[in-house]
Amino acid sequence: MSEADRPTMRSRKLGRRLRQIREERNLNLQKAARLLNRTPSSLSKLETGKRGIRRPALENMLDRYGFTDPDEREALFTLARDATKRGWWDRYEGKVSRSTLDYISLETDASLIRSFQLHLVPGLLQNEDYARAVVASTVSLNGPPDIEGLTALRMQRQGVLRKPAAPKLWAIMSEAALCQEIGGPEVRRAQLQRLVAESRRSNVTLQVLPYAVGAHPGVNGSFTSLTVKDLSVVLVENVFAGMYLESTEEIRGYAKTFDLLSEAALPPLDSRLLIERLVSAV
Repeated sequence: MSEADRPTMRSRKLGRRLRQIREERNLNLQKAARLLNRTPSSLSKLETGKRGIRRPALENMLDRYGFTDPDEREALFTLARDATKRGWWDRYEGKVSRSTLDYISLETDASLIRSFQLHLVPGLLQNEDYARAVVASTVSLNGPPDIEGLTALRMQRQGVLRKPAAPKLWAIMSEAALCQEIGGPEVRRAQLQRLVAESRRSNVTLQVLPYAVGAHPGVNGSFTSLTVKDLSVVLVENVFAGMYLESTEEIRGYAKTFDLLSEAALPPLDSRLLIERLVSAV
């Protein structure tokens, strides 16, 4: 499947729920297609997120299914409307993957972002020089990375924390992430100072997981969870790509892991004091 044809997280969520509604009414794909005056192929593509649907057609589908719950109908209408939502990030189409653009779209609408990082400062809290050093270290199989373009993208993403009705960012990072010499001493010092400033923002909670904790539930890797009104998703990144987890069980597992990490980490005030001590030591 090409990147252009890849379903978005919203379209997959919508399709899964429409399939559940159909199955709850004991309708197989062929019977439902006849009821809706659609082909089984088009209905299958809708239920797998490969095809969108406009509100009038979705209203007709839900009416024919006899699905009347007003709140969930509205949530499904929102998913359908935003499944291919476009914004400032679309100028980067072709420069980053469609899944990355999809993630940025969700990030823009999120009410809560929870990030655990083992080795790096979370992207939404990186300063420009630090971000540039991180991007420059990226392994690329398709020629050298567009360092300035990707750095600009990361900087623009940070505007989400300063917009009206900004999401709450809850970030936990290991002490090792703060001590990693990325970009050199001056860049690291400026990055630590940025974290001290960001930790005072009303919509940012910042915790440090100190070395003294030892083994902990996040020892196997970093992850970020997003909560949007119509869905939740967890991003787990590897060297070349990110994997999006959407099942209820997976999301519950990562939520539990984050809660345990928060309990093990220093409280926000003590975390800020630790970062300030690290600034003085650079």
